[in-house]
Amino acid sequence: MKNLTLVFALVLAGCASFAPGTATVADKKPLDGPELERITDPNPYANYEEGMASDPARPMAYEWQSAHESETAEATSCAAIAAILGSDAAIAELLAAVKPDYGTDPLVAMKIAAASQLSMCTKCDKAPACRARWCAALADAAKRAPDAYRKMFYLDQLRWCGRAEDAPAVRAIADSSDDAAVRDFAALVLREIAK
Repeated sequence: MKNLTLVFALVLAGCASFAPGTATVADKKPLDGPELERITDPNPYANYEEGMASDPARPMAYEWQSAHESETAEATSCAAIAAILGSDAAIAELLAAVKPDYGTDPLVAMKIAAASQLSMCTKCDKAPACRARWCAALADAAKRAPDAYRKMFYLDQLRWCGRAEDAPAVRAIADSSDDAAVRDFAALVLREIAK
């Protein structure tokens, strides 16, 4: 227990000494330590240096978010997300923008996450109706998704915002899927929303 308290104190001290927004990639200093063995692997990201190198064609999440900060703030504002949640057509359009194999535009993914979050807002009197509409749309999108990736994407959102009332829809998705990963993930979602 003493060691855990010490670790916690050190983490807090480290967090307190860091001023958000002041560190950059250029500030990184090489660490003293053993030389890491190079891995021979067809995966171009198998070695740390290559995996963490900046690539303008494939920006890291923090690079993309920094470059699109104002656009993201506007697109995920309460007003913008409430407008989406207030329209079945807008919800359908947003969910239809999910692409297979991590091909979804990051702003679309952020809007979807923001919609899941806003639908659960306890300070908004419209949230319960929005949540019912949003969860039904997510379940329908998962049911109709043409591939396992998108089924699991929508199910993952239901994992966070779904309600016990959504369990039959999730169970039906699991029962109708030939993909073991989808069935397993749907079982996880069922456990989460049953709580």
